[in-house]
Amino acid sequence: MLKKLPTAKRHKGFTIVELVIVIAVIAILAAVLIPTFSSITESARYNSAYQQAVNQYKDESTRYMLQGVSTGAPNDTVYSVDGYYFKVKNGGLVQISDEEYAQLAPVEIKNVIFLIPDGAGFGSYDIANLLKTTYGTGVSGQATPITTNAISGKTVTGLYLDEYMIASADTYQFHGAADGATDSTAAGTALLSGYKTNKLMSGVTNDARARANLLELCRLEGKATGFVTTKCLIDATPCSGTVHVLRRPDQKPSYQEDANKQYMVCGIDVLLAYGTDGGYYRDGSLIANPLKARDFGYTLVSNLSTLRSVVDSGAKKIFSNILDDCNGEYSGKAGTDYQANHIKYDCFASPGTDLTLMDMAKGALKALAENINDPDGFCLVIEGGAIDNACEGRNVKEGISDYLAFDEVFGYCVNWALARGDTIVIACPDHDSGGFYEDPNSTSAPKAANAAGKAYDTMEQVVAALADGSMANKTVLAGAVSGHSPQNVPVWLYAPERVRAAILQDLGLPADACAAKVRTGRYCDGSVIDPAYAINNSDIAPAVVRAMGLRSFDEATAALFCLINEDDTYGSYDPATQIFTFKNGETVPRNANYWVDASANKHYFTCGFSLYLTNEGDTYNIHCDPAKAPGTYPNRFYVPRQALVEMGYAA
Repeated sequence: MLKKLPTAKRHKGFTIVELVIVIAVIAILAAVLIPTFSSITESARYNSAYQQAVNQYKDESTRYMLQGVSTGAPNDTVYSVDGYYFKVKNGGLVQISDEEYAQLAPVEIKNVIFLIPDGAGFGSYDIANLLKTTYGTGVSGQATPITTNAISGKTVTGLYLDEYMIASADTYQFHGAADGATDSTAAGTALLSGYKTNKLMSGVTNDARARANLLELCRLEGKATGFVTTKCLIDATPCSGTVHVLRRPDQKPSYQEDANKQYMVCGIDVLLAYGTDGGYYRDGSLIANPLKARDFGYTLVSNLSTLRSVVDSGAKKIFSNILDDCNGEYSGKAGTDYQANHIKYDCFASPGTDLTLMDMAKGALKALAENINDPDGFCLVIEGGAIDNACEGRNVKEGISDYLAFDEVFGYCVNWALARGDTIVIACPDHDSGGFYEDPNSTSAPKAANAAGKAYDTMEQVVAALADGSMANKTVLAGAVSGHSPQNVPVWLYAPERVRAAILQDLGLPADACAAKVRTGRYCDGSVIDPAYAINNSDIAPAVVRAMGLRSFDEATAALFCLINEDDTYGSYDPATQIFTFKNGETVPRNANYWVDASANKHYFTCGFSLYLTNEGDTYNIHCDPAKAPGTYPNRFYVPRQALVEMGYAA
């Protein structure tokens, strides 16, 4: 007899009514819970932003109190955190709306301090940071005290620079990566003129036209100006902020002569560097009839003692006549305006006797802010120039001691700016040198060696030897190159909060820009640049200028330079006499700040100086472009545009 098999159990599905009920329940739960979760998330985000603003307010109040302001940060000081805005009111913080924030009166910025650690990329930054973080000191015996509290109300373990990093910047020339690593003149022009140009070209565009720099633009706005560097005054970076030549002055005696003349008549108030009073030597050979700074109203300083006495005396126009022996580094060229000369590395200088970057920076800052005390403010450029000398050869002891000295100067400038509320402090290297331990074949072993063959297997051994003084001079650390490398370099910024936010926005950077976002890892461990926080080096100065409410670089260039020999409208230039003669017989000498009338009377321009750009038959291809022929550019003679008005040639 066959058994009846059990039938399969059937699962009953949702009816339409039941499905509608389930959907309705889900919708009700979503309507209740999603806003609740959103509210919780928003509340947490707000509380985090508020707490960060409170911390900023406390830190800033502490700094104000240390400066003698008992109430701390003043009313209406604004903090912007993660899209929220908070304002100080009667000793506390209140939130304000986007509309209220937009309607606040603009913060007036009077001063800008632009710092350039020449040749200092992420590699040297990481070594300096590791040394200070590990030992709380710098290189053994360096002259500049290494501190942790130079910024009032703040204590750090590593570099002061670390908190203020906002981006990395590319360092390519006008033609981009195809041209390879830049030199300091092209990079300095990008940083200080907002324009990428070609190697060896100083203060001019890639097609050899004069371009206004940051100091000239600020002088047009009535501001006092100064330049400080540990390098020689005819070196690349100082020239990129002060003179306009087709080839950097150290390349040719006649270019040094041009630079000398332009230095004397450009109107800069304070210039502190290695170098002579307008001697423009080349390899020890004096060119005849140099212009002298003393004849242009400058007071000369020759060492630390005279710098202090001159600044303390209230001098307003100060120029270098500083001939340090560079620690014997450049035998036979000490005492000359040789571009590689520099004041002593910080690890070789004697405190209180030898000049340091800090001494020069403090002197210039006091002269500009107190002695001159221009109501329109000032622009000061400070270059840690000798970092480049050391890092080009990957000499770790010398390079890191000067880097740490530069960091102290940065901290000093930020502290000075924090006490005022009207100053921007911006810093960026012109390029990297040495590519310290960016070696794809060995990401952990520094492979440092000195003349005695001493090897260091780890970075910890390197920094230990730097700290205890056991490392020999000119110890070479592994790196990608000897010379310049094309890697991105760090950018740092301090500005009052609303101005900082405006600059970040102008540069296209996220509001959370900081050292942790700019890149990951260290260069010895494989650092990776985040492209969201990468900018062009030529974008920095224009963003600062806009934040200060100044005219643009294009407007300053048009105001400063009028090219008058494109045709025969005004007259002609005689290369033999180096004089431009107008059609009525009046003359303007090359690189002079005056014109001569028909009665041989000199009339000094109130607005600048004449400028003669030429490659003088030089066969060097200043384009750095193989597709271009040498000697492409014609001679070009500029006079200040306003000078044409003074001379009666224009209304």
